[in-house]
Amino acid sequence: MRLRHLLNFLLLACLCGCSATPRSIVKVKASPEPNNYAWWLRTEFLPVHKEIRGIPVQLIDPSWCLASELTKEAIPKELIYETGSDMMNEAGLSFARSGDFNHDGAEDVALIGVYEDKEKKQGSFVLILTKDQSGKLQKSFLEQLGKPAFAALSQKDPMEVWFCMECDYGANLVWDKVKGEYKMEPFR
Repeated sequence: MRLRHLLNFLLLACLCGCSATPRSIVKVKASPEPNNYAWWLRTEFLPVHKEIRGIPVQLIDPSWCLASELTKEAIPKELIYETGSDMMNEAGLSFARSGDFNHDGAEDVALIGVYEDKEKKQGSFVLILTKDQSGKLQKSFLEQLGKPAFAALSQKDPMEVWFCMECDYGANLVWDKVKGEYKMEPFR
């Protein structure tokens, strides 16, 4: 009887276009030590997906086998509120943002993520995707940032990529009109 109910539920979920399993998110590993370090300095993000926003990871970078977009939902709340408040929110930072960053009339999405390549090397990245004329997202910029650690995007223009929330360690992500490409410029 239970098996029949389970099968009916799964059939109904498929017919409705719903998923019977929760969406997986990037794995987060936080070290308790050194305890005087901020949570974003003690946190490692581990990739688990074969695509990002519907794009197979090999189309983003042919050497990758896994990649995941960072999400705030993946971080335990006790870490985010470790200081008593949500510092990302207070600083105006997020892991993804939308806009028309190069002013070409097409919608862009910038996001922070982590990857693992075919040689098991892991790292983090910033990626800009642009909607093409058919509405599909296409890679328009990719910058690998180093180890799979914290990075976040500001809501400012030009967009800033922050590697720390309590220091001036980051870069501006800007559109170079002359070269027709995005570039990262370290904070001065």
